[in-house]
Amino acid sequence: MEAIKKLRDKKIFNDQSIVESMIQKNWMGSPVIKRSLLRVKQVGENECMCEELGSADGKAYKIKYVNILTVDGQEPNELAAVYGLGPKTARFKRKNTE
Repeated sequence: MEAIKKLRDKKIFNDQSIVESMIQKNWMGSPVIKRSLLRVKQVGENECMCEELGSADGKAYKIKYVNILTVDGQEPNELAAVYGLGPKTARFKRKNTE
């Protein structure tokens, strides 16, 4: 959550970002939890308003920053590390043995 707030403050996480999160949808009358890609429409203090990619219903979902799995295809902590906003993750510490 802190990584997303840092990305938001530097305008890297904004209203054009794509996030991945779990949302609840209805399938044949029953609620189903689904992992989905969402386009951010509005950024708030602790949550953002998103709509599902590829869905024509136009339904908006309020997603808390804690529930965001990826931002633009990367985990929030790794993306923050790329921009120097957080500590380097294990991915940066790998040695190339080839």
